[in-house]
Amino acid sequence: MDVRLLPQLEFGNVHFYRVVTLLFLLVIVGITLTGVADGEVALFSLLPLVVLAMLCRFGIEWLRVSRCQPAFIHDDELVLCGDDSNLRVELTKISSVRSRHSLFMVRRYRSWSDHLAFVQLTLNDGTRLCTLAESAIFEFPPAKSTVRALEAEILAAKMRDIAKRQPSADGSR
Repeated sequence: MDVRLLPQLEFGNVHFYRVVTLLFLLVIVGITLTGVADGEVALFSLLPLVVLAMLCRFGIEWLRVSRCQPAFIHDDELVLCGDDSNLRVELTKISSVRSRHSLFMVRRYRSWSDHLAFVQLTLNDGTRLCTLAESAIFEFPPAKSTVRALEAEILAAKMRDIAKRQPSADGSR
């Protein structure tokens, strides 16, 4: 299994398309508010409530993407490439991996396979690190192959760490 975390170049595409999605949503909000102001659409009808739900979900995803950093695995370490610095975390220090669906955040429009999932890594000390991974839109759990591959890499790193700490079987120390 391979870990399909998004590299730095793909993050640029995500940031571009989230701005494009914001513009589309603002047009939809403008049309809805115009309809409400003209009396064509009732304020508490289905359309304004759906638009409000879409805006709330988009806002949540906007904040999640803002916390995410490009990441890759190298030599039993997870490397997060932030704007200000790179963070290297040993895989043995990661306690859990979770993923969540994204509805609005994509790498490229008109493609069902280019949706994303938010991947949250929790360290042993409780720190949470976030990144993005490739996911299909109807995949459950989101980015399941990436999450399984990450968990396998973490488990392998922990087993290698345990093997290094154990005295050898032949009695020499």
